[in-house]
Amino acid sequence: MLSRTASASPGPPPAAPSKRDKALCHRGLKDTPSLDQCVPTCANIARTDQHATGLRRRATALDQQAGHVPGPLGERLRDNATRLRDLADTHHHTRISLQDGTA
Repeated sequence: MLSRTASASPGPPPAAPSKRDKALCHRGLKDTPSLDQCVPTCANIARTDQHATGLRRRATALDQQAGHVPGPLGERLRDNATRLRDLADTHHHTRISLQDGTA
């Protein structure tokens, strides 16, 4: 199941169909998008349910780490965890999936 949403997922990168005019990662610097320069708001990104699950797992790990570090760093980790959960929630609410009997 794919969702045309932003990416910040750990692990394998989300599917990014190469549409040069929409790729925010190259901005005229090269002919093809660059996965190491992904921009979370890029229209080329399509996330799977597995990516969203990975985002939630990473968020949980960040929350656990936040409990073991001092104030500002812990807050930053919690903020990042919230951001990852928001991305996963957006995927869940905007994903495109096959309905039973339509395939």
